[in-house]
Amino acid sequence: MAKQQLSRFDRMSVVPYQPWRQRVVTVIGSVILILVVYCAYLYGRQAGFDAQTDLVAERNRLQTALRQSVQRSEELRLRVATLERGSDVDRQATEEVRQVNRELSDRIARLEEEVTLYQGIMAPSMNAEGLRVQEVRLEPTSSPNRYRYNLMLTQVGNNNQYLQGFVGVNLVGSRNGERVAMTLADVSDDVDEVDIRFRYRYFQEIAGDLVLPEGFIPDQIQVVAQAVGNRSARVERAYNWSDLENGNNVGQ
Repeated sequence: MAKQQLSRFDRMSVVPYQPWRQRVVTVIGSVILILVVYCAYLYGRQAGFDAQTDLVAERNRLQTALRQSVQRSEELRLRVATLERGSDVDRQATEEVRQVNRELSDRIARLEEEVTLYQGIMAPSMNAEGLRVQEVRLEPTSSPNRYRYNLMLTQVGNNNQYLQGFVGVNLVGSRNGERVAMTLADVSDDVDEVDIRFRYRYFQEIAGDLVLPEGFIPDQIQVVAQAVGNRSARVERAYNWSDLENGNNVGQ
């Protein structure tokens, strides 16, 4: 029994007791841990700094692109405004040219009418002598159913004597489905009598404004001129209202 117990003790070893070694190991482990944490902190800080640098660079790039886009947009806006102003100028110039052409055409037409008028008065070989209804004009105004009229009578041929007589003007149309005839005195405050008296050597104009009654639809103007005395004559003319309103069929 004693031998067995002795052999068990023979397998045991004696280790010297060193309490400071345990503390050294603990300190070293703590230092290593601190170093690992600090390195991780440095790595994370550097990574964050790099990411921030990239974000700042991207922001700067976007800001530059935005400024360039704004500048380009402003340039395009100015260009569009310039083109629009140029287009407006072109349209205005074109309209002015058209207006001048219209005025010149109207002037030429008036001159031609005046030439025709004086030819009719002073050239009896080209026209029948005596009383003549030279022209009838009708011009709409800005007021509804209100028109400006002009009737010209001339004396063709020998103008040494005065031509005198009277002229009647009738408006023929419909109202409420019935045919109606109205005298110029019925629709114009510028005329007092149904038979308008005239006396002239070369020509005479009868002009004024007329107002159509409500519901009256005209389709024709009839003119009957009667000269009396030594140069007695009668002239009758009929004019379509639509032609007169459009400026056509105004002369004879």
